[in-house]
Amino acid sequence: MSRRHFDSMENVALRAKIDKAKPLLPMPDLMRRLGYTEKHIGETALCPFHNDHHPSFSVFQKNGAWFHRCFVGCSSGDEIAFLVKHCGSSRREAITRYLEMAGFPPCTAPKSHKYPELRECPEPHQSPECPEYPKSPVSPVSNGQASQKDLLAEKDLKGLAALNACTAQSTARKKRWQLLRDLKAVELRHGALDTTELMVTFDEWYELSKPFLDSQKTRDDYLAAFLAEFGKVRVPTGEGQTIKEALACVSRLSSSKLPVIPDMAEAPESWRRIAALHRDLSRRSANGIYFLTCRDAAKAFPGLSHQTAYNINLALAQLGVVQIVHKGDPRPNGGKAAQFQYLSPETENAAHESDEQDVEI
Repeated sequence: MSRRHFDSMENVALRAKIDKAKPLLPMPDLMRRLGYTEKHIGETALCPFHNDHHPSFSVFQKNGAWFHRCFVGCSSGDEIAFLVKHCGSSRREAITRYLEMAGFPPCTAPKSHKYPELRECPEPHQSPECPEYPKSPVSPVSNGQASQKDLLAEKDLKGLAALNACTAQSTARKKRWQLLRDLKAVELRHGALDTTELMVTFDEWYELSKPFLDSQKTRDDYLAAFLAEFGKVRVPTGEGQTIKEALACVSRLSSSKLPVIPDMAEAPESWRRIAALHRDLSRRSANGIYFLTCRDAAKAFPGLSHQTAYNINLALAQLGVVQIVHKGDPRPNGGKAAQFQYLSPETENAAHESDEQDVEI
């Protein structure tokens, strides 16, 4: 971005809004909202972006502002830079998402976009210049009032809907698919979304996108597509880059550093390479649960077919190397990715310590 462009009125206003948002959602709180645990938050912490066994990550304050830094080189900078790395998105997309998470939804709608009547922002993120989006009729409630956790969850889901709302004709399919990928990323870090949460998200997306949707299609048409496609998402937002990094690390491992398959001392190298891929993905995930397609698993060893990789994953599950949380589809271009949890034997701890020297150069 050129200095002249940055100095435009629009970008000066955006910079001011970011400055107001940062005290509301500082780095530690942002990381917690994204599902990171305390071991990743602090002046001396474990990096959430690589298989870190010796603290090489820092979350710190300087001159009143928060920053993060991985000393291996994964990422560094402010809250926006952290979101860029976490989501695998552009800086512009990260800014939009950060402002919405902090309680600053877009204030200026496109001229052809008819927003419902504006109302005051609820606490705790009240802002006279940024009214909150209208509340969905299916907001979760308890004893007549939504809990703070429910309000935050609803706000985040509505923020995702707003981020992916249509702003031009013939973009519904693309925007809807990105929203579904974002929702899968939420599931990956916070657990499965229920029907109510999906409906909250869809209702918000549909209302904001309505001026640009096909007038020949009904709300029910778009709802059916939304729910049907949700189960087809194979790669959540941010996971594509994670898979590439994990495959690169596994390719650099020597045979002696590959996981040992229990009760199979002479297990084929292809099995051990795929097990190493599971191990690496587990280390990179915030909660130990991760997605893996048979197509990507096949890339761990030269010459493997998608079906063979699928069968190896089933064998590894049978042998107790991994647990299949949700089954996937063996077809390379169909269905959805399987969801796994890597079951690391205690005997691998010593090998983990030496792996870093091979893969963290």
